Amino acid sequence: MVNPPLLYQYQEIARVIKAQILRGDFEKTGRLPSERLLVEQFAVQRNTVRQALALLEKDGQIVTEKKRGSFIKPSSVAEDGRAFLVDIHVGDSPTLSRLCAGFKRAAGLSGYTITLFDSNPPEGAALDPVPDATKLDRNIAGALVWPQTPTNAAALHCLNAAIPVVLVDRRVTGLSMDCVRFADFSGAQSLAEHLISLGHRKIGFISDELFVETVQHRWRGYASALEVHDIPIDPRLTLFFHGLDAPYFALAMRYILGLRRDAPTALMCSNDLVALYLLRFLHDEGIRVPDDMAVTGYGNAMPDYADAMSLTTVEQPFFELGHSAANILVERVGKPTADRMRSTYDIEIPVKVVVRGSTDSNRSQES
Repeated sequence: MVNPPLLYQYQEIARVIKAQILRGDFEKTGRLPSERLLVEQFAVQRNTVRQALALLEKDGQIVTEKKRGSFIKPSSVAEDGRAFLVDIHVGDSPTLSRLCAGFKRAAGLSGYTITLFDSNPPEGAALDPVPDATKLDRNIAGALVWPQTPTNAAALHCLNAAIPVVLVDRRVTGLSMDCVRFADFSGAQSLAEHLISLGHRKIGFISDELFVETVQHRWRGYASALEVHDIPIDPRLTLFFHGLDAPYFALAMRYILGLRRDAPTALMCSNDLVALYLLRFLHDEGIRVPDDMAVTGYGNAMPDYADAMSLTTVEQPFFELGHSAANILVERVGKPTADRMRSTYDIEIPVKVVVRGSTDSNRSQES
């Protein structure tokens, strides 16, 4: 991805506000904060704020009314293409349902419908299918794509050259494309900070996917928190599996649990599935959670199940992810391909830690 040029202060403020607009931060009222509040928020002069607002108005993002303030500019209803393609693994998943609901809501407000593209690969295929740019229905104006790892980068590039494409959850190395993803670095960092605040100093990290960008950001957040607190990172406590193979998982876990004084007192998992797999293993081994071992997951994709298992995790708002992706596509329709590739959006959706009994025995007693 091309590094953006250095921006003047008012341009940077405009960029931040535009990202907030695309995330849907102001959609309840449609009104931006007052000039006075923006001056306080960005710690700049009022004239700098006015320059930023003027730039947003010129870009078609807002309208300013005297004595009333600045408002998000209503999107025009689609005229040519009337549908957005949603490229996901079709199936019964709470995560995908929330993603599609957020996307459909924002797209519908601008007059677009959605069409699903099932990216489940055929048996034996090395890569998931990507919509063929040469065979698109004329009604398709843009596409949301959740890229798998690895993915067909060449096909994605061709698709993005034909219509606006926004990636969700993760980027694709080597491609200059709009993307909406979660703040996984800060999410994992906050999760590690939570464990450190409880007195843990021997904290491990476990994942079942090594090459996925989201996992790498979560590991970096974990490592950053330890570094800030001068806690050495013990490479023996980082376990990267390729899938979850029961015998190998058990062998690796028994090894790190047998490190005596160097054994972990807390284990961070890259997702909730790994965490639930770990909880079952610890239960079978007679290891109490959280008294002997604190455990965290990531995602909160099935909150009822995670709550029943009393799993501390990080909540990812997939509705907001889909909503923001649709807003980007609406804004991109009709823009030249070269402009889209030259200056791409990379928007992060905030996440939050949900503390339950797997790290805090008091929470377990309360529930």
